[in-house]
Amino acid sequence: MALFTYIPSKVYIEISGYKVQGHVGVSVSLDSPSFRTLKGIRGQAVRVRDTHTTGKLVITLLQTSPTNDLFSDIVQQDITWGTGRLTAVIKDESGSSLFFTDNAYLDGFPALDFSMVAGTRAWTLNCLSIPTDQIVVGGNYKPAFDLF
Repeated sequence: MALFTYIPSKVYIEISGYKVQGHVGVSVSLDSPSFRTLKGIRGQAVRVRDTHTTGKLVITLLQTSPTNDLFSDIVQQDITWGTGRLTAVIKDESGSSLFFTDNAYLDGFPALDFSMVAGTRAWTLNCLSIPTDQIVVGGNYKPAFDLF
């Protein structure tokens, strides 16, 4: 019998060697689908491969996370020196999902909201190149018991 368990605390996020702390969500999206359909005038259609692998990585942090300070510093230095190229790794350690890029940058500061309760900050990393062999959209299947 299979056991399917997702454990949010087991989602590991690393940006240029720094383990992100205080994250409450992360999403990865490619800017365009891998294939598109090109329709001809006589009812024919062909599948066309789009080789662009740009995308976005959005990391949502608690307002109180120390990672906000790090990301703010990275954005400031990138504005001043243009040195903001980052690597990013996301690994679901309770499953098999994986993401990696070595060509990303923070697109700027997130929106700041202040209210009666602590909020979140959504930081967007633009990924100029996402190797498609470094994306695994996996599940969280684990055998109910281990024979070995």
